[in-house]
Amino acid sequence: MELFPIEIRPPFQPPSEDAKLVLLADGGIHFDGADLHRHLSRCVRYAREHRVHLVSGLFAHEGNLCLCLLGPDGQALCRQPALHLALPLRGALRPGERAEVVHTGLGNLFLCVDADIYHPQVLRTAALKGADAVLSVQCLDPAEETPERVLCTVWNAAQSNNVYVANYAAGGAVVCCPAPVTRAGDGFLVRRTDALPVRFALNMERLDEVRARFELMEQINPALVENYAAELGR
Repeated sequence: MELFPIEIRPPFQPPSEDAKLVLLADGGIHFDGADLHRHLSRCVRYAREHRVHLVSGLFAHEGNLCLCLLGPDGQALCRQPALHLALPLRGALRPGERAEVVHTGLGNLFLCVDADIYHPQVLRTAALKGADAVLSVQCLDPAEETPERVLCTVWNAAQSNNVYVANYAAGGAVVCCPAPVTRAGDGFLVRRTDALPVRFALNMERLDEVRARFELMEQINPALVENYAAELGR
């Protein structure tokens, strides 16, 4: 059984030797200009130096709020724009139009950008496109953080779509997955914590076992799943 270690770490802190993917615990937004260029350049160097997949943190680019996934060679595998914008960003930026699922050796990954975690249809679209894991970063004021936010967004998305969901927001991280995947049966791989780094692993074999027993996507849209069975790994 192959496990894929993932770490949520403060920006550019070196990962563990066996880490396969690092999500930068960066809750700010890097806007166009010298700051963005410097940040993305450091991301590329980090991915290459440590030979990891890297989720960049939030940045504004060409009018969109984005996350970027870099491969171990430093090449961009995906630039995902936010499909919905938080109220303070409306007018300054524009929403994207398409949710892209990236097929990697670690599994099928979806980057959930900022306020998109509040919109169930975004995660459902990613799941129907074959996502195994959702990597979410939010620019969130700590005053807005509540246990209800985690339950209604991160935890609910994992249960209702049969996917892993890792979220960093307001200085803390939480990781959820379908309840039967966890030993406690509660759907939490890592309960919300401000203590970083956070480390967990994707167990795709166990996820597939759960999906085989609870075929949520097949029941929601059987025709779509049948048409794209090869791409979805069904």
